[in-house]
Amino acid sequence: MHKRGFRNSFLRFKNSRMNYNFNTILLLISTSLNILFLSVALFVVFQKGGIFYLKNKILNIGKRNIQNDLNINSYYKHKKSQFEILPKSNEYIVFLGDSITDEGEWVELLGNNNIVNRGISGDTTRRILNRLDAIIGIKPKQIFLMVGINDFVNEKKSITEVLSLYKTILEEIQTQTPQTQVFVQSVLPVNNNLTYIFENNEKLIQFNSRLQKLAQEFNYQYIDVFSYLANAENQLDAIYTTDGLHLNGKAYLVWKEVIKEYVAIN
Repeated sequence: MHKRGFRNSFLRFKNSRMNYNFNTILLLISTSLNILFLSVALFVVFQKGGIFYLKNKILNIGKRNIQNDLNINSYYKHKKSQFEILPKSNEYIVFLGDSITDEGEWVELLGNNNIVNRGISGDTTRRILNRLDAIIGIKPKQIFLMVGINDFVNEKKSITEVLSLYKTILEEIQTQTPQTQVFVQSVLPVNNNLTYIFENNEKLIQFNSRLQKLAQEFNYQYIDVFSYLANAENQLDAIYTTDGLHLNGKAYLVWKEVIKEYVAIN
């Protein structure tokens, strides 16, 4: 009995020792393979430019995520790239916004050659933030800003969410180009009888009221354009639109009259 017990103990010890050696070998193989893969990866990164290659890869991933998130299309990309290479002057008067700004012939409407149109159809507060560097980088004399309707219509954002992003835009402008005069223009009404989308104009009125207070926080001039284009029901007057959202020539003439006193003279 004593010999059999000793033998069994010896066999258990021998088996555990073999298992230990086998696990150790597996661990060494796994570690060696990991080191090999890491070495190859580091070699490839080094060959492609080292830390700068990694940085560009990370930035490009971030940019792709931003573009997907913001629903950036080719029109936006082309306009943005054009704005980044056009001549720059701190005498410029920038009209910044979405399609409603984009479609305005501001130089001819206001007879001022210092005006540059930096509107892009479909823009939201987030998309403007994504391209704001090209605007504030020139440190323009004036900025006339109108944005927000697409935040409500396309992104279904709340008033608070849009105001938060709007505030970030104003903070960036004030920090980067404090000498620029900024004019915060109201969001315009829509005509729900004509448009393919629906937006509550009472909500837009509430937004504009809070936007006016936000502009005052930054000591920026708020301009009410909404009231001049709305009918008695606070809808965009049918005489100013064909699709209930965008503006015709008559509307731009009204808009011009509202803002012309603020536009710097050549």
